[in-house]
Amino acid sequence: MLKRLILTLLLLTTSGILHAQLGSTPGESVSHYGKPERESLKQRGLLYFRKEPLCIIAHFDHGRCDVLSIFSSTENLGLPDELDGEKLPTLLKENGGGKEWKSVAHFSINRLWDSTDNSSFAIYDTMRHKLVIMTHDAYSREKSAAQDARKKIQVQNPEAAIKP
Repeated sequence: MLKRLILTLLLLTTSGILHAQLGSTPGESVSHYGKPERESLKQRGLLYFRKEPLCIIAHFDHGRCDVLSIFSSTENLGLPDELDGEKLPTLLKENGGGKEWKSVAHFSINRLWDSTDNSSFAIYDTMRHKLVIMTHDAYSREKSAAQDARKKIQVQNPEAAIKP
């Protein structure tokens, strides 16, 4: 009886770690997804996993996962197969850092969710068949980097600059 209680408590306390992929360390991600198929952690902060029937790309910043791209491991004409729309909430729950998610109403063909603590969001890109889970901090960082890249292009070649 005591062993069963200890095992139950252990499973309850570790289940958040096993499914808390957003916010996890590279080691925790390897424990959950298995050995990465490709690793460019030192160069670009990325680990690429294949855990059938999915592929997962985890992006790390300061040792924590802040962006996950999840898509089918099978493809048709170079495009990943579509993810089952009924399974998207389960994928969010299992990979979204233990957060609760709410669907967001919007005018788009894509599906969008916000975490209830407003620290993260997720989008299912219906054209690319990819679920992306991202912290708002990661989004701000990527947006800033894109603006910096545009400014650099404008300085190097003012004629080539794309005007808004």
